[in-house]
Amino acid sequence: MSAALVTAPCEKIEGISENGIRKFLGIPYARAGRFEYPREVTQWEGTLSAVSCGNAPIQARAYEEYGESEFSRREFMEGVISGYSEDCLFLNVFAPENAEGCPVVIAVYGGGLFSGQSDEKVFNGEAFAKRGVILVTFNYRVNIFGFCAMKELEDETGKCGNYGYYDQHTAFMWVRHNISAFGGDPDRMSLIGHSAGASSVETQIKSPLNEGLFKGAVIQSSAGFATVMKTDKNREKAYALWRKVYDKSGAGSVDEFKSMPAKKLFDAYMAASGKNPIAFATAIYDENFTSEVKNKPCPVNIICSLTSEDVLPILFYIMMKKLAKSQKGHGETYFYYFKRQLPGDEYGAWHGAELQYIYGTLSRSWRPFTQEDYTLSERMTDYICNFAAAGDPNGEGLERWDSFYKDRKAMVFDAGESGMKKLSSLKLIVSGILRKFPEM
Repeated sequence: MSAALVTAPCEKIEGISENGIRKFLGIPYARAGRFEYPREVTQWEGTLSAVSCGNAPIQARAYEEYGESEFSRREFMEGVISGYSEDCLFLNVFAPENAEGCPVVIAVYGGGLFSGQSDEKVFNGEAFAKRGVILVTFNYRVNIFGFCAMKELEDETGKCGNYGYYDQHTAFMWVRHNISAFGGDPDRMSLIGHSAGASSVETQIKSPLNEGLFKGAVIQSSAGFATVMKTDKNREKAYALWRKVYDKSGAGSVDEFKSMPAKKLFDAYMAASGKNPIAFATAIYDENFTSEVKNKPCPVNIICSLTSEDVLPILFYIMMKKLAKSQKGHGETYFYYFKRQLPGDEYGAWHGAELQYIYGTLSRSWRPFTQEDYTLSERMTDYICNFAAAGDPNGEGLERWDSFYKDRKAMVFDAGESGMKKLSSLKLIVSGILRKFPEM
């Protein structure tokens, strides 16, 4: 292991070089106060030490009394030590040594917009970097800190809420402005995201703020959600929802609400949201992110996905088809179906099960993976990296993956096999009915 030094427009950044891969961890890409929009970091003094991930956004994991399920902890956080803070806008860059003109993939984590962080153990960029692709992971604000919206919090332009979405956009712009220093090509950037990260990706590629910024998008287990779900323009519903949190906080004024300790604010959010925190962590109408623009096609090639024991697989499939139909003539759409029944328990190919295959992080898992799993992982990473490089997942030594437009077939990923197959709607319905739900 040795030091890796780059000089970016922001200034010098010192990371780690090991086994042909350079890692720059915990780079501050933006600053933002509570209920404020992010401001891109454009300069710092001296050399930034980037050898460990920065703070994660405040969420249930930050507090012992909320914690998380044993299933979720083992899958995503076992062995991970994180700090949690409102000061959480950091990103990580994984790049090949001597990189020059490499394609860039930016990963957006899921978690329902109320949880998630870039240092979950399923995320790592080494497998991408080995294939000549730079991976960027980053944190954005979630739950009350990322999406609280009340009339009293509107800024001078009338904009309110969606702070987490603006964090995402600001991270993209930081990468655009600085990635050349790491050997990346700012004109070959793609997004990848799962679940809420997938709907974020779909929303972002259709946002006028990001027009022309991305060449490709991988939208996993939520493709079409942002296209199909039209946002209600009436902000008053969202404002009334968040007013319940304000009332639970016991604040005597909006200024007190804005300045109270983070723990007390999060407690109010949890008390008001009860067992449905996702209802309190959604975007509201915004001409930049959630207007009618999101229902229009964009000139970006897309990979969509579904797992066999996904959340409502038939619904996800229908939404994906609507997105693919809307994109025809504007960009290619590819579709994969992940059906590997993960060893170690009875939950099969659950929502997000394929992430550790794509990012090449099987060795971090507690599961008794076999050589078939590692072979499948290599194949899936190859496809995604090919897509990042050329807008087409196909490459030497891989089964041909046709566009969904050709005959509405999916690339089916399973241990010991991959190939193009047409999915049965009946089987998707049955798998949705019979699936076992891990406590996430």
